[in-house]
Amino acid sequence: MVATTSRIKRVVLVQPASAGGNFEYMAIPRQGMLFLSTALGQWEDGPFLYEREIWFEDRSGLMDPDKDLENVDVLLVTALINEAPRAYQLARLAKMYHPDLVTIGGGPQMSPLPEEAFALGNFDAIVQREGEDIVAQLCDVMLSHQAGTREAYLENIPGISFRRDGQVIQTRRRGLVDPAFAELPDYRSIKDLSPDHPMPGGVLETVRGCTENCTYCQVIQQFLGYRMIPRETEIKRLQQLQELASDGLLHTSRTGRFNVFISDDLHTPPLRAVKFRNERLERLKNWKGYTDNMYMICQARAEIGQDPELANAMTEANIKMLYLGVESNNAENLLAVNKRQEPGQMEQDLCTLNAMDFSVVAMTIIGLPFDREEDIMNLAEWVTQHSRYQTANLLTPLPATSNWTDLQPLNEHGELLQEGEIRPYHLYTGRQFVHYDKRWTMQESRELFDQYSAKLTSIDDLYGRIFRILRSYRLRVATSGNELGDSISSRIAEASQNLQNWADPVSVAGKEFGQNISQRVDELAETLRNMSQPLSNARRDLADSINTKVNELTDTLKSMSDPVSVGSKDLADNVSVRITEIYDMINNVLVESSSRRRTAKE
Repeated sequence: MVATTSRIKRVVLVQPASAGGNFEYMAIPRQGMLFLSTALGQWEDGPFLYEREIWFEDRSGLMDPDKDLENVDVLLVTALINEAPRAYQLARLAKMYHPDLVTIGGGPQMSPLPEEAFALGNFDAIVQREGEDIVAQLCDVMLSHQAGTREAYLENIPGISFRRDGQVIQTRRRGLVDPAFAELPDYRSIKDLSPDHPMPGGVLETVRGCTENCTYCQVIQQFLGYRMIPRETEIKRLQQLQELASDGLLHTSRTGRFNVFISDDLHTPPLRAVKFRNERLERLKNWKGYTDNMYMICQARAEIGQDPELANAMTEANIKMLYLGVESNNAENLLAVNKRQEPGQMEQDLCTLNAMDFSVVAMTIIGLPFDREEDIMNLAEWVTQHSRYQTANLLTPLPATSNWTDLQPLNEHGELLQEGEIRPYHLYTGRQFVHYDKRWTMQESRELFDQYSAKLTSIDDLYGRIFRILRSYRLRVATSGNELGDSISSRIAEASQNLQNWADPVSVAGKEFGQNISQRVDELAETLRNMSQPLSNARRDLADSINTKVNELTDTLKSMSDPVSVGSKDLADNVSVRITEIYDMINNVLVESSSRRRTAKE
């Protein structure tokens, strides 16, 4: 029985708001939704054509399932573990307000836990692992047949889960998805993407999978094997990023430079993976001329320090920042999680990469099996000596990993999870234990995380505040049509870009200085955000003066890239003066605006 007749169908793909710990402040969509959208757009073999919109809640705000899903035919939802509560809420509300809406879930949380997704989200189907090759066929079946008759057709779609007579049925996937099945990610279907609201950076996927088998990581199960895209596809994706930047859809500095994040599960292979390593080397050489104006960031293993040929090729390709999976400097811990690296050699590798002027971000995990509080604090001392920046996470069990079944989960009160209780996914951010450990309670683990993090040099909090402020401010500016606000917003964006590109702000002026700059930029942007209308009514000369002062602030921040030539106190004073001047001008605008309002009333 055909349930619908119109050939054009509307699909919304949503990535729910994060509970934290996912670089949500960067507001860069994960690639999965972009590739699914491409797959739907290129589908020509079925009865329907699909119009798509990708809704990234951390970027565009929370969706209202009642209002925003009106006249939508299919809702696709993905989620990381701490996004799961919001994902389930969206799907439930979507069904409540729009009973005929087709809802499909997927991603690393729902793929291995379809029973939970059906129970808490009331989905119609769940995609297992990747889904570009079957998503359009699945949508066709769901839209062409009503519940009760569609199940026979669903049985023929590989790699999905659905319900029949109250039972969850899983179909087997046959083979692996070609990582270039959807050649180019569908950036242009992202909601609100425009030159007034660009992304802070692009994302480049070059391969899927991993050569390693670390016990704490979901990648091995979500992306089986290690699959490189064709060389020509890699180049096309680099060209696509250039086009997006040229069209103003990526934040670009006045020098034409923009950020590119190489997908974080796709690190450059170590030397022992000879075939993959050699191929990556040749591809990096082929990037010449395509990445000249990019500032590239990727995840890697510290072993690159033992491979100068590959490391130099990365530098020449403009890969400037390396997120390295250090995890621990305890050999027993590394062995316990199947991390194939030795602390002494890792230290040498870090020294080598630092000497090559990479901006090294050491990713660490605390609360590993052989950690004591003393060891964790010693790790902080060690890692800050051997890396420019650091990230921290407490060991967190994730679906499809051995930790998920081996570690006893806790509820949100820190007590053992009882039968029928749902795990407190909003706490799965790496900032506290969510499983039983005889060494530390949940609360004690939070305190331990805070003590450890306080010793690190992290720019995540600074980035987070800046990007959240910029996002909120631009939304207000877009609403008011404030031309001056757009100009100021772009200047502050350049300032934040320059903050990212500091060689080493901590060695320049210390943590106190970094926190002070963060606070002043925070306060400045808050002021701008709250006065869109007064600025829009300002005299042109005042508006131009404010714009000039923000440009001067940007130039001052740029000077920090040469910390040797300028003292930290001078820098602090200079930045403070620039911001104070901008405040004075804004106050003049407010006074003039207030005066005009009083005159009008009289």
